[in-house]
Amino acid sequence: MVTSEKEEPVPGFVDSDSGSVSSLPVLCGSSSVSWFRFWSWFPPEAPAVCLLNMFLTRSLIGGIINVVSNIDPSKFKPSDPPPPRRPLNYGEAHENDEEKQFRKVFQQLAGDDMEVSPNELKDILNKVISRHSNLKTDGFSIESCRSMVAVMDSDSTGKLGFHEFKYLWNNIKKWQNIYLSHDKDRSGTIGARELPHAFQAAGFPLNDQLYKLIIRRYSDENGDMDFDNFIGCLVRLDAMCRAFKTLDKDNSGTIDLDIKEWLQLTMYS
Repeated sequence: MVTSEKEEPVPGFVDSDSGSVSSLPVLCGSSSVSWFRFWSWFPPEAPAVCLLNMFLTRSLIGGIINVVSNIDPSKFKPSDPPPPRRPLNYGEAHENDEEKQFRKVFQQLAGDDMEVSPNELKDILNKVISRHSNLKTDGFSIESCRSMVAVMDSDSTGKLGFHEFKYLWNNIKKWQNIYLSHDKDRSGTIGARELPHAFQAAGFPLNDQLYKLIIRRYSDENGDMDFDNFIGCLVRLDAMCRAFKTLDKDNSGTIDLDIKEWLQLTMYS
């Protein structure tokens, strides 16, 4: 049946008129919710489950906000963004001898399309680290490499061009040196006590809460972080901080995102 009455935004969903996440307070306990309409979306046995999910969502969001609320973004030093992709003839005319040599190696690694896919990146990284017995690792997974390509993929092709790959490669080399210098006991991993200093050396002084959050995500049950997780964590941390600084145009330490920007930032990463 067709009705001319305007539908209210469904709690927990995006209001298409505003395009914003205005419905988020609904999940966090707004008293203006039309609960009858909300529950009507679910089978009779669902309310208890949904109520629990809303409680967990509210707790999760609140917990993350508490973790990052006392961080000073100005103390984080992400690397400069990779240069934009340029025509091949431009690069050949303006590159120094070292860059020309790197381009030859890149051509061998990337193949005819001159781009590195997540699968190719996985093969490259695992082949390289297999030669370093002082780096303990389970190997870079395809999911980790997809994430690395996503956060480095400045032109959204799903692959890394020459400058994007070179930028990632130089960062990995820099972070490898930090990893080795902070592996004090030469175990091949960075222990829980060594990690804060390693992150600080990489340009990311973490507060205790954020440090614990990262440990839960990237370290093993003993708090030790191996090489592939260390690199994967820093690639993401570097990219997220770089994106934040780009969006924080007035250096206020805060940014405003609509739902489209939020999803673009979080889903392809």
